[in-house]
Order: sequence, then structure tokens, then C-alpha cells
Amino acid sequence: MAGLKPATVLRRAGELEVLVTAAGDVLVTTEQGLVSGGPHCLAILDLFAEPTTLAEALEALGSRTGGGQDWIDLSAAVVRLADAGVLLAGDEPDPGRVARSSFDSPGPHVAMLEDRARTSAFLAALAELVRPDDVVVDIGTGTGVLALGAAQAGARHVYAIEATPLAHQARKVVEANGLGDRVTVVQGWSTRVSLPERGTLAVAEILGSDALEERALPVVLDARKRLLAPDARLVPSVVRIYGVPVSIPAERVDMLAFTPANTARWRSWYGLELGPLTEYAARLRHRFTAPPEEVQEWPALSDPVLLAELDLAALDTPRVELVATGTATASGGANGTVGFFEADLSPGVTISTDPAGEGRPTSWGVPVWLVPEPVELRRGDEFSLEYAYTGGGGRIRLVP
Repeated sequence: MAGLKPATVLRRAGELEVLVTAAGDVLVTTEQGLVSGGPHCLAILDLFAEPTTLAEALEALGSRTGGGQDWIDLSAAVVRLADAGVLLAGDEPDPGRVARSSFDSPGPHVAMLEDRARTSAFLAALAELVRPDDVVVDIGTGTGVLALGAAQAGARHVYAIEATPLAHQARKVVEANGLGDRVTVVQGWSTRVSLPERGTLAVAEILGSDALEERALPVVLDARKRLLAPDARLVPSVVRIYGVPVSIPAERVDMLAFTPANTARWRSWYGLELGPLTEYAARLRHRFTAPPEEVQEWPALSDPVLLAELDLAALDTPRVELVATGTATASGGANGTVGFFEADLSPGVTISTDPAGEGRPTSWGVPVWLVPEPVELRRGDEFSLEYAYTGGGGRIRLVP
């Protein structure tokens, strides 16, 4: 939000979802990701529960700061939350939670168009499913390629929803293909826009490397409620999420951890004793994304374990918490769990991000959850994998 002034009146947007991290940061969930409000975020949100001028707010919050830099960080957090649409100015209508996202830039869209397996699979599914009387809703159309595919497959009309400024180019792409009479680009978040008619088929190509990290579940639930006919078909229709315990090479883990070897090397470089860092137990409680060709080299200690099978047309909650049991097919130290998904796009088209699969899409990486303490598995041992999705991304936890 450009041009904030001391007299600008701000108020908090409604129905916010926040995450408090172990480091004390507070992240606000938005339509396309998380925006950091810093350690003072809860106080900021509480203060702006009622319309308040920026000057009054900063004065009231001033007593919370511990020094000049802390004051600068707090002020920047207010501006950042306003830019993200978490704080609204004056009588501005609530446009929904908006955050700047990597999807504003060409990179992710180029990667998807370069990923022929991924894009072709969705186009093939649309060609199989679309009927002449269909009204198709394309959620997160991006460049418009799937909206065009639905129109070419014979849909009566397509509503292509895109929140980022790329919507302007998508309109030009539609016109360049001579489909402006049957494809309408709607700029805005799908959870906030209205359509003149309900869709009979929806395509939502909003699956991430961690299948649900782009808020696929709440977005689809909202679309079913407001934008689609009761019997509308969905692409994808079913998403299955798998986990596999693996032995990650020590040198790869060392790149992410305070190990004795690392601290010894740093001591030789800097002349400082950094050994106590090895006691930082939280070092492995996080997720990273690896390229599939790297994951293929890691020993898998079991066959893929089905963690969740989600029928998007029947799902009634955006939260998933399940426990699945697997059996070790090899012996070794499990210091991580990799995840992947399969998605049924149509009866004849299924797409998979299994790093061991052939012809897999290339624009998705492989999410990896590190295990704080390696688990020794022997062939034949049973183990459990806990899967949880609560809105910001999935989490897989290995339980021996």
C-alpha cells in the first residue's frame, strides 16, 4: 500500500490465520503464501481491530520496542502488512488477504510451460472431460494456457481467474488465439470474485511440490460453495499423498546442520569456538525441497506409503491429519522422509511426482522432512508416518 501517512486510518482484515514460529516470528496466511509480521505482529493486529490512524498506532506500539532497530522493524511490519492487504485503509472494502508472491513473476509460469509432461497432462484431461455445454472455471489461470485448452476442447464458456497482474497478458493471449468470445479473464482471488453463472467443470492447477502448499484445499472448498454447480467435476478430482523414509547422505545433511565437522572447519577459518551450536536440537526440524534426480540417489527404506487420498469433490474440511503404517523393505538409518503425490486429472490421465517414476513432470521438486534424530530401521520393521495439513503446507513425521 503506497503512500501511507501518519493520518492514514487502518483496520485489520477479517478472518486472518496466523502461525507463530519457534523463532518468535508471526506469519499471516494469505491467498498465495505467508507474510511476516515480525515479533510484534499479534500486538499490531490487536491494535488495528478497530480503525486507528497510523500515528496513533505507532505511538501506542512504541512502548513495546527495545531500541532503534526494533522500532524500525515494527514500523516496517505495519507497512508490510498493509501492502499484503492484512491491514486495510479507511473505508476500503476487504479484497481478501493478498500477498506479493513469486507467481507475480514470469519464472514459475515459464517453468510450467517448459514442463511438457505437466501441462500436456492437464490439456489431455480437459480434452477428455469437456462437454459442449460446459462452463469451465480455471482457478489460477496464469498465462491462460489451460483456459484456452478448455475452450478448444469445446466448452461453451470459460472463466479464467487470475489474481496477479499477469491477468492483463492472459487477456491478450486469449485474444491472440481468437477465443475472446468464449474465454473471460477475471482478475482477482478466486475466493473473492463472483461469476455470472456457476461452473460445471473446474480446473485448479495449484498443486505445489508439497502437494497442498498452495492452499489447494481451502480454494477448492470455496469454489465448490460459491462458483460451481453442485455436480461440477474437478480437475484434479483425487489427490493421493505418499511418504517414503530415506537415508540422506551425511554430506547433504551437513549442508543444513550444525555438525561437529562443520563447527571444526569454521573454527579453523575464523578462530572462533562454535562447538556449542551442535547442541541446537531444532536444527533438523524443517523441510527443504530437493531435485528428483538427487532424491533418486538416496536409499529408500520402504515402498511408498499412502498417507492421504483426497476426493476433492467430497472433501468438507481444509484440514487433514492422518497416520499411516509402513513396513521397512531395507535396513538403514532413516534421517528423512520424502513426499510426493499422484493426481487423477481425468479417468484416463494421472500425473505423479514420484521421484522414482519415469516421465515425471520436471517443474515440481521433492519435499523432504528431516528427522531430528535418525531412526534405525531393519527390514521387516513396522513404522508410522504422521501426515498433517493445516493450511500453510503439509508435514510428514516419521514415528518408529
